[in-house]
Amino acid sequence: MHKSIVLCDGISSDYLQEIDFFLKEWESDSPTIMVSTSGSTGVPKQILLDKSRVRASAHATGAFFKFKKGQTLLLSLSPTYIAGKLMLVRALEHDMRILVAPVSKNPLLSLKNQQVDFAAFVPYQVEAILANETTKAKYEEITQVIIGGAPISVAIETELKSLKNQSYATFGMTETITHIALRNVTNGDEYYKCLPGITVKQDERDCLIINKSAVSNRLITNDIITLIDEYKFQWHGRIDNVVNSAGIKLFPEALEKNIAELFPENRFYFIGRESVVFGEELVLVIEGTQPINWNDIENEMSNRLKPFEYPKAIVFVAEFKETATGKVIRKIN
Repeated sequence: MHKSIVLCDGISSDYLQEIDFFLKEWESDSPTIMVSTSGSTGVPKQILLDKSRVRASAHATGAFFKFKKGQTLLLSLSPTYIAGKLMLVRALEHDMRILVAPVSKNPLLSLKNQQVDFAAFVPYQVEAILANETTKAKYEEITQVIIGGAPISVAIETELKSLKNQSYATFGMTETITHIALRNVTNGDEYYKCLPGITVKQDERDCLIINKSAVSNRLITNDIITLIDEYKFQWHGRIDNVVNSAGIKLFPEALEKNIAELFPENRFYFIGRESVVFGEELVLVIEGTQPINWNDIENEMSNRLKPFEYPKAIVFVAEFKETATGKVIRKIN
């Protein structure tokens, strides 16, 4: 185990073995590391990443956040996946102290009075952290936080804006070695800003193209954006998720943001399904059972959505299916 690693309480032996396995892989003579994609947009697959590009990614993040030797980085993501691996590499490349917290819904419950300079969480962890006053205070003491793996809800973004530390939403994927751009949630930014050395452009579908860099080869994505300039863009959603209903293109992620406040305790998503009349029709899928105040919610949805944006069907599902990294798999069961 690396000499700069400090353990919080409640760390499992399996977790330590995952960390140790990756550190040995990283320090081996092999020029590559093996990683697994999440499977949120297709079948999970194993890919090889050049260590030189992984280092470049770690240094791009370090340059953005101005990492310093001796700072403390919090690891609460499994190093089985790319996000956890990169947290370890960032710490090693910048000679930072690694504080290991449990991979749990609220990893800050195990944090005592340690100062943390940089941390990474997924949205469901942030939600649990902010719901607990003790861990919310600990979160606010972390100087800089990145949040990725899934969109951040409107309610959580609103709460993060009121805190004194800095929280960033990430944009990226396994193929780009985690994030290539960041959006400052605390400041209320609507656009993502590329890491140093990264530039982007837009194709004829209005989808993002990531230009070749030290981190990755040129990559054409299925992410619909508004291009501000070669360093900044606004993200609207995945073209894979776009619903073409009677010739009108509907963007599920944008619609979800419009009605997020109506479902504070339920996960949900919009999805398209085949329709004889419309070609595709919009369906709202909600996790859980129908709320008692459902009529009120339907009325409020009508106020927030245009008539052609209102779902043609609403489906309640007991529990959403997820990938191994906790991303919701969008499908109609």
